[in-house]
Amino acid sequence: MREVMFRNLTSVTSRKKDIVLREIFHKDGIVSITERRSFYYIKDITHLDNENDLQKWIAAQNAGSTSSKRHFYIFKEHNDKLGEERILCKIAGTFYVIVDNTVFTVAFLHSFRASFQREHV
Repeated sequence: MREVMFRNLTSVTSRKKDIVLREIFHKDGIVSITERRSFYYIKDITHLDNENDLQKWIAAQNAGSTSSKRHFYIFKEHNDKLGEERILCKIAGTFYVIVDNTVFTVAFLHSFRASFQREHV
């Protein structure tokens, strides 16, 4: 048996977008659950009047570049007692989008979760 759930939540007022795809799969006494998630949040909006403002903005971003580094995590857990194996991968960071004379600073979190366990009878 296979179950699939897709969720796409967008909030213009809070500047968030959350996309989740979850799949549950039962086969040969094993339950596999996977979840892919992409979360975006507009942290800052900067309006630029001319090209000099863009150069100043870029210089300011380069001065504080430590906050824009991407972070990558992998967690793995095995539980013999429950007969369960879990893995979690996360990537978090920041990117910039320029539309006309506006710069959007966007924070993101992409994650992948998977768990495998024996089906309880």
